[in-house]
Formats: sequence, C-alpha cells, structure tokens
Amino acid sequence: MTKRKRDQGYHTKRMKAVQEGSNEQVLLADVQDLLRKAKIADLKNHEVVNGSETAVEEADASSDPPERFSEIDVEISALSSVGDGLGFSTSSEHVFVVPFTLPGDVVKAKVVTHFANDSYTLADFVSVLKPSPQRNDSLVQCQYFAKCSGCQFQMLSYEEQLVHKKTIIEKAYRKFSSLAPESIPAVGDTIGSPMQYGYRTKITPHFDGPPGSMSRRARKHPEERQGFDYVPPIGFMVKGTRKTMDIEDCPIATDAVRDGLRKERKRVAEEISQYKRGATILLRETTSRTPIKQDPSPKDDTEA
Repeated sequence: MTKRKRDQGYHTKRMKAVQEGSNEQVLLADVQDLLRKAKIADLKNHEVVNGSETAVEEADASSDPPERFSEIDVEISALSSVGDGLGFSTSSEHVFVVPFTLPGDVVKAKVVTHFANDSYTLADFVSVLKPSPQRNDSLVQCQYFAKCSGCQFQMLSYEEQLVHKKTIIEKAYRKFSSLAPESIPAVGDTIGSPMQYGYRTKITPHFDGPPGSMSRRARKHPEERQGFDYVPPIGFMVKGTRKTMDIEDCPIATDAVRDGLRKERKRVAEEISQYKRGATILLRETTSRTPIKQDPSPKDDTEA
C-alpha cells in the first residue's frame, strides 16, 4: 500500500487479527450478510424482463471509496449487532458503518477508515437528511447523545430496542454457535425494564493525563511527570475515538450516582494539581441491605 493510501485511511490488511467473539468479528459477519443480501437483490433486479434480458452494469471494481474525511450520503439498510447502522452510498458492493442511525435513515456521514479487503468503511455520523419511520428524536433525553459512546438507541422506542436485542441473540446462535439450524433453540421476547432512564447504579467517567504523561520517557521516569495546569475533560469517550469528552451529567444513572458525579467533578477540579496522570472515577450506588440500629428499649417505670 502506498503512503498516500495509508494516509487516506485505507487498510488492505488489518493491523491485528480479528479476535473470536470480538466486536470486529460480529460487525464483519453482519457486513458480509448485508453484502450477500444486496448481491441477491441485484441479481433479481437484472433477471429477464418481458422475455428480454436486461443488461447488467458491472461495477467498477477498481474504483476507490471516497476520500478520508469527505462527507457522503448513506442510506441505512440494517442495524448491526454492535449497534451501528449499515448502509450503502453509490454502490451496493461496499458497506458504510455509521453509528446513531436506523434502517430507513438517509444520513450524511464522514468517511474515517476503509477496510478494502472486507468491503466496508467506518464513518462518523454527521446529520440526518431523511429520517427513518423508526426514528423519534423527541425520545432523546441526553444533550451528549450522538457524540458520547455510552448510548446508541435513545432515538428508538424502547419496544423496538427490545426487539433488536432479541435479534442479536438469534443472530449469535445462527452465526457463532456451530449448531445445526434445527438444534438452535427458540429465543423468547426480551424482558424489558420498568425504567429507561435513571436506572444505572454504576458509571466510570475518567480523565486523561497531562500532555506527555504516557510517553516512553514519562513511563520510564515517572518522577519527571508534570502535573496539570488546567482541568481536563472529565467524562466518556467520543464515539469512534480515544478522545475523552466532558460530561457534566448522565441521565441514565440513578439520582444518587448523578449527584456523586457532580461532587466528584468538583473535587477533581479542586485537586487537579495533585494529579500527574489520568484517572478513572468509580461511582456506584450501593444496593446492599443495611440493618437499622434500634434504640434501646425504655425501662419499665416500675423498675427500680
């Protein structure tokens, strides 16, 4: 591969082998499944019509996917088991993986990384051009949604989320269980939660260390690490990156955890000069049963 191709985000071979059971393996299986379905649909579209065979327009296999960081229109055709939308742009031979999208959406996406041998490209969500009938953005209750990597389906009704979770299990049995089709058990409906927000009893926001804190020299000579002279973003990863975004509140957490987040953010800001590396903040609401201490029984008035 040329340096120009590499700089444009092309990967003809993966840097590491796909691990069994990993997100990458699951995503690749869904991509391949969608490509097979698209190929079958294309063949049907070019069958004999009224006794005359229609011409099949061969796609230019040598044509390159769009430039890295360019913006393209993508029509979403399926929802992957990892939660990202899968769709096509100008060709049904190359899949674009776009987060925060639903089947039926037409979206603008920014090209990030091409996996040429696997016929798919990772892209960032930019905006919705034409919403899917399933999309209901009025359901979104978090100001960070569609940027933060924590949630994927706030724009989808909870009933549809439960249906999707069921299909994830069904696909996992079909693709990875090595069971014969007749041996695969029926999957029941997903049991929903009575709460869609304010239910999470544990979150782990974090902040990154000062610039250079994880360099080779800093790891070798930790005593030389410099501290912070500013308060870094405290929160979660931006979707698809290793960059931390500042999160002031998380509405899926319980009230106690949200209050803890506010207090810990304030504490870290006050003590930031003491840190020479990043840290993870564990916020957990205990659900253990604590006995209530009883007051001693009053003495009988007649007792001496």
